[in-house]
Amino acid sequence: MKNLQQPGVQGELITCKSMSSRDLDGILYREGDTSTTVIHIHGSFGNFYQNPLVRYMAQVYRDRGINLLSVNTSCHDGISEGYGPNGNFAYIGGGISPFGECVSDIAGAIEYVKPFSRKTVLQGHSLGCDRVVHFLIKTKAKHDFILLSPCDSYQLQCSWISPETVEQQIARLKQEPPSDPIFDWLPSREYGVKGPGDWTYPIPITRPALLSIMEGPPYRLFRLSKPAKISLNQRALICIGGRDALQAWPHEAMFNYLRERIKNATTLYLPDADHMIAKHERQAATKIADWIDLRPRTSR
Repeated sequence: MKNLQQPGVQGELITCKSMSSRDLDGILYREGDTSTTVIHIHGSFGNFYQNPLVRYMAQVYRDRGINLLSVNTSCHDGISEGYGPNGNFAYIGGGISPFGECVSDIAGAIEYVKPFSRKTVLQGHSLGCDRVVHFLIKTKAKHDFILLSPCDSYQLQCSWISPETVEQQIARLKQEPPSDPIFDWLPSREYGVKGPGDWTYPIPITRPALLSIMEGPPYRLFRLSKPAKISLNQRALICIGGRDALQAWPHEAMFNYLRERIKNATTLYLPDADHMIAKHERQAATKIADWIDLRPRTSR
């Protein structure tokens, strides 16, 4: 097998603080003091460096004079040590932290880049799309944004838990006693993704964290069977791959759904790209950089 080397781009490891004063690690690829900065928000159980797409984007964005900050949210990885005010220790991670922490996390990343950025663009991948959109709705911030592989999480869970319904599952999880007084981990059958053929992706998670997803924005924002009543006026770029196994609907259905709710949306369809946009990272990054270059550069 040929070894496909990923681009090596020098970045700076940084630590910013969420608005709740939690330390969040990340990597900053910085090109200057007066340029646009894209803040990349990872997906479920991801982190700031895991997706190769980040390194391709760092290279392409750098060549176009665009900064890139890829930052951990409180829901990075599965479980991790975290430190908050006065160095207080707590376990955090995708399997434990509530979804809503993303608002404080993204706000902290935006504050971090303000001193050297004329513009800030938010970029989410997979569940990171839900985090970005939820942040924009919750805070009424006007940042333009990029959605990479947005998914109907509710429909994915319907397929996973069938024949039980999602609503039945929520009620059952609330009634059942916890498995442990501290780490209430759920069996692997409770949460995951079914792909084509025999491919399955069970996701380890605690009861409170799963309920924060199931009763929160991820099961409402991109749910095509029960459209959300949202409206965003800023510019957005939406990218979906034709081989994305996590797309529960035809790509055009998701595009249309988002166009109806984002008044100035541009769509990017990559027929041969999967959920991670693997082997099409440079193409996607170039198209996004072209879209960013169309932005006026006058104010934050």
